[in-house]
Amino acid sequence: MMITFYRTDSGGRLFYYCISDRQRHLFSRHAFTVSWGVALTKGREKTFTFDSREEKEAKLRQIITGRVNAGYKVLYTYFRRNEYGELRAALRPTGPHGSEAAS
Repeated sequence: MMITFYRTDSGGRLFYYCISDRQRHLFSRHAFTVSWGVALTKGREKTFTFDSREEKEAKLRQIITGRVNAGYKVLYTYFRRNEYGELRAALRPTGPHGSEAAS
């Protein structure tokens, strides 16, 4: 799973926020990583670990809601088949002109 958000500030700077579970965690079966900044390759990164899938999904919903409430828009999403079905509908990606982006 990968979800990338973006927003611009009043000065026109572009900020990114990316959520990904692309890498397994050595000590936990349930984990995901977030990265953020003005460039995804130079930003900050944090990994969250959980004891259960339910805890992981609750934290995902909390972070997604927080980003949307902070003015971020969905730039890109990718989900493996049959994964996070309830999140897919909430994250219809829209491009800068309101058209649906590729996901």
